[in-house]
Amino acid sequence: MKQLLLILSIFLFSFTFVSDNTIERLSVKGPLKFNKSKFELVWTDKPNDIYYIQEYLPKGENLESFNQMLTIHLFATDLEAEQAVAQKVKELAKRKQTDELCNYQVNESPDGKEFIVDFILSDKKNDKIAIVEFNVYRYKQIETGADKKAILVYAYSSRSYGDNIIPFLKNLKTDRTHYLKEMIAADLPSIKINEN
Repeated sequence: MKQLLLILSIFLFSFTFVSDNTIERLSVKGPLKFNKSKFELVWTDKPNDIYYIQEYLPKGENLESFNQMLTIHLFATDLEAEQAVAQKVKELAKRKQTDELCNYQVNESPDGKEFIVDFILSDKKNDKIAIVEFNVYRYKQIETGADKKAILVYAYSSRSYGDNIIPFLKNLKTDRTHYLKEMIAADLPSIKINEN
């Protein structure tokens, strides 16, 4: 239960806080490919003993105002993927009470070993929507060596800002289907934890 609460408290929202901390800890230096783009490792963090984050952006984009990002979240825990997804759904249901655009859907693989949660979030400034972010999170329990388990969350985010939000939302129906197909077809990165 403590691990479940820890995951909830850490994994609340994908809007990134920037620091100069880029230590590759998961043996995934990149580049990664998604949506016909190459993503380079730009930021990493290890907020606590069980949680690792690595973020990747296309060349020319930055963390403060990116249009698309790939993120690897790794939780070194023996929780099942279904439990991690339930926690994300609980978080999104709570957010939906204060975020008028927040919406989500959960899909389970036929074998029940993987889940995809796709969702939309928004952020306001001066009572006006300033940022909209569509996310596709793929959850899978993996082995990280020495019979240790972890939850891998392979995440794609697409953002829009200001005047570009309305066209972004209009295109989302088509784009959502494309992003979901891309995520389902994506090869998940092979993870090996480096504690250096």
